[in-house]
Amino acid sequence: MIRLTQFEFYKIITRKSIGIALSILIVFLVVYSFWRHPGIMDGSAFYKPYEGAITTEKVKVAHNQYDSIWDSTKGRYQYGALYDIVFFSPEAIKNSTRYDDHGNIMERTVNVSEIYYNKPWGYLLEYIDQFGVVFMMIMILLGLAPVFTEEYVLGTASLLRSSKRGKSKLVSAKCIASILYVVMCAVLFTGVNLVLYWLRFGNLAGADTSIQSVGMYVYSFDYEFSPYTFTAFQYYLVQLFTHIAGSLVFASIVLLVSVLSSTSFIAIITNTVIVGLPYLAFDVLNLNSGSLKWVEKFSISTMIRVTGLYQTPINYSLFGLNMSYLTLYIVVMAFITVSTILATYLIFHSREVFS
Repeated sequence: MIRLTQFEFYKIITRKSIGIALSILIVFLVVYSFWRHPGIMDGSAFYKPYEGAITTEKVKVAHNQYDSIWDSTKGRYQYGALYDIVFFSPEAIKNSTRYDDHGNIMERTVNVSEIYYNKPWGYLLEYIDQFGVVFMMIMILLGLAPVFTEEYVLGTASLLRSSKRGKSKLVSAKCIASILYVVMCAVLFTGVNLVLYWLRFGNLAGADTSIQSVGMYVYSFDYEFSPYTFTAFQYYLVQLFTHIAGSLVFASIVLLVSVLSSTSFIAIITNTVIVGLPYLAFDVLNLNSGSLKWVEKFSISTMIRVTGLYQTPINYSLFGLNMSYLTLYIVVMAFITVSTILATYLIFHSREVFS
């Protein structure tokens, strides 16, 4: 079984399309990082004088200075520190109100009362939200869509299904190899991204600060109302494992479509429609989902993207049980994954081979 799995894994990673796509995507990531964020990125020295508790004196200084220092590049880093002080000051917190999708006032689980430099983690946490989801979708489609269709195209499906290691063992080997491939892609992308921003910033300061205080840009605190008490580093790991889990859910669907399709092209197009249309509509174009809100909330890309699962406290009532959005989403995705894997086994056992 181990040798069979190794063989299936080797078949996936040695496809020419994988090498070409991986090279292009990694080059794009590097170019994007240096082109989108040019110049000095380490602003820790500008935060140093203001680190610690947000006091009345710091708030006064921030109000007096931050409007006049935006013009210079260095001033923007100092502006960031001053903006954080004003944004998280007791007065600003008291006067700011946000509402959830049901019109209820959102409460803060964690109140930020101190500021520390943690901008590197803002960029590291953003990578999945902005680019990681696209990277994994492309790599999964190219790598896994041909897993079963290539057996039909080459005419080896009948032979494999009648062999000693056919049917269940073959499907198991393909599934395990697919899991290893997905994990490899996620870890590779994460590693490149981590090294890239460590080199850009020269540090990974702020790992032990709360995610509520982590901002990607000066004005963007995506986890301000998050109900979870993670530090930046803890959430980075949670985000990574959730990202991998979501990618595996998508991988299970790609395998099911592959076993149902006669060619890899058909499998890729079908899977692109399944996961790509909701992502394009709600995540890229930001269309108003309206009556299709459930499609946006429970689309596969939501879990691959991760951010929306941990940003705000959302609860659902299901058969009299109150469940958090994250819990319900995991239940739904687990059901989809188990169902698709079982269906893949059954279909490969029973269906007629494509001519």
